[in-house]
Amino acid sequence: MNRRRAIALASLVSLTAWAATASAGADPVLIADAVRNLDSDHDQAIAAVYVLQAGGERAAKQIRDAWPTLSVLGQKRALGALSQLAKEHPAAVEALVEAARSHDEEIRERALATLRRTTPRGRAGLVALLSDPVVGDRAASVLARTEPDFAVEPLLDATASPGGEDRHGLRSALATAVQRAGKDAKRPLRAWLSGGPPPAAVASVAICLASLDGYQGVVASFVEYAVAQPIDFAATWRLLQSAGAAGSKLDGPEEWMLRQAAVDAVTARGHREDARGSLADPYPRVRASAATVLSGDPDSLVERATLARRDSWPMVRAEAVTSLRTEGDAIPVIVASVDDSMSVVRAAAIGVLAASSHDRGWERVHQRLRARNEWPQVTAAAIDYVVAHCRTDGVEALFRVVMRAAPSNALTDDLNNAARAIEALRALGTPEAKATVEQLRGTEGVPPTLKMALEQPLPVDAGCALAGR
Repeated sequence: MNRRRAIALASLVSLTAWAATASAGADPVLIADAVRNLDSDHDQAIAAVYVLQAGGERAAKQIRDAWPTLSVLGQKRALGALSQLAKEHPAAVEALVEAARSHDEEIRERALATLRRTTPRGRAGLVALLSDPVVGDRAASVLARTEPDFAVEPLLDATASPGGEDRHGLRSALATAVQRAGKDAKRPLRAWLSGGPPPAAVASVAICLASLDGYQGVVASFVEYAVAQPIDFAATWRLLQSAGAAGSKLDGPEEWMLRQAAVDAVTARGHREDARGSLADPYPRVRASAATVLSGDPDSLVERATLARRDSWPMVRAEAVTSLRTEGDAIPVIVASVDDSMSVVRAAAIGVLAASSHDRGWERVHQRLRARNEWPQVTAAAIDYVVAHCRTDGVEALFRVVMRAAPSNALTDDLNNAARAIEALRALGTPEAKATVEQLRGTEGVPPTLKMALEQPLPVDAGCALAGR
């Protein structure tokens, strides 16, 4: 106990001495020693922080210059001094900017928090971080929430910088700043537009403002500015979305083509989330494309499932069903689509089920396989399902498919499906399947081309013989 008290007393004396020295002025030698001692033991480091806090501009500059050489622990300790120095010294803000770029999460978050609290100097640091690929969106969010009136202009400039038009985080921060700034935001928005920014950036800002109340006129002016200039498909898509929200209309016979190509373009850039809004596009081809590129996207699962069952266009329903192929929660929707009123949707649903690892929906698929008036592409998909899931209880239905090709006036599609059904029987390989093949060999009326297929030797070890159901 006495030893602990002695250590505590020594520490107190040491700290008091350092503090007294610090209050004496910004001695360059003491400050240099203090920076080095940030990586020393606890007592020396704490005393060093006191010296640096009182070291003024000289201390701020030395911490900034030494920052890359400090250990992670030393940098964390330096933040205590920088939080005080940043109130008056730009060099401290510069050091905090470097700290905010740290790979260490604690250092990064503490630096951002200090910049947020240090007004007005801290906002210059946040602006400097807007272009950073790692922490830029986080800095944008902090700036928009703490100083929305000030934030609008630098966020617009960041959007106009290379690659800024594709940053969702910037758009989200700008929307927050505009909402919080209220009517005062319209002036910097119009001033920015008058400066001739890149049309792609204008399109990005337009889609950001499109959902905000009271900005229809601003959005319309943004759309009018950008549409008259050469832009890529991603920017065109954003303009089209913005125009609709603003009550404008971009007419032309190729509008749906632009919308559809824009969906492909934003996906190719790695931003397929930007296509979610196109699931509600007025053009069916665009909705279908959006459903395709968003396959597996959890945030659009409900919207795509709704399209699969309720969209008025069959091609949209078919693409939406196909887009659900990897999402287990959507299995009931896919199974229900087997009974869709349109054959293209039924075929798509059965195709998805055939490629799945389960055999859900077999009862409905079986009914489609047995239905004599079913469309050929649906029957073909059902045959594939039988083979994929080794449904040996589908043998009788396969026999019926072959016999549909028996009449002399059978359609080519019926003949093709009969050939598929024979191959399916051979693949099943069960005694019942083999017996059915033998029966068909001796059946009158089976076309010669099918007879040739039936005469082929049956496989000795068909893949489904042991796994069939």
